[in-house]
Amino acid sequence: METKVKIIERVEQGKKMAGVAHSYNMNSSIIDTILKNKDKIMEHVKSAVPMMSTIISKKRGKVMEEMQKLLNVWTQDQHQSRVPLSLMLIQENTKSLYEDLKKNHSKESVGASFNASHGWFHQFKARANIHNVKVSGEVANADTVAAQEFPETLQEIIDESAYLPE
Repeated sequence: METKVKIIERVEQGKKMAGVAHSYNMNSSIIDTILKNKDKIMEHVKSAVPMMSTIISKKRGKVMEEMQKLLNVWTQDQHQSRVPLSLMLIQENTKSLYEDLKKNHSKESVGASFNASHGWFHQFKARANIHNVKVSGEVANADTVAAQEFPETLQEIIDESAYLPE
């Protein structure tokens, strides 16, 4: 947006469109489009946050950072062990981790509370790039008996129907 404003200002000062396009290494058609949308661009710039403003981000405490690192390692370990994860299981583990770390870092965490809400969990999932978690709260129980019996059942179907094993 800042570049577009500068382009508009230079053209309004009387500079030729071709010269402005050349100085910004753009085609004249792009400059023409910017000028056609001048009102929209200027309106957006006036209503937007100042271009040089800083980005405000939330600083997490050492306890939270360490807890999220440990939780990330734990979820990866559970995933590799093929243990089904649920929101409730992760929340319980998170609260336990947080309380243990809070005891170890008592100076930084005075008065700090943490409840592992759904909102926190969705943000954590995004930060940790976790995809395979049941949010319904019920652990996904695999039917291991059916899984063990299936190869035999499949072989019977193949034999009875005269299918090729492929």
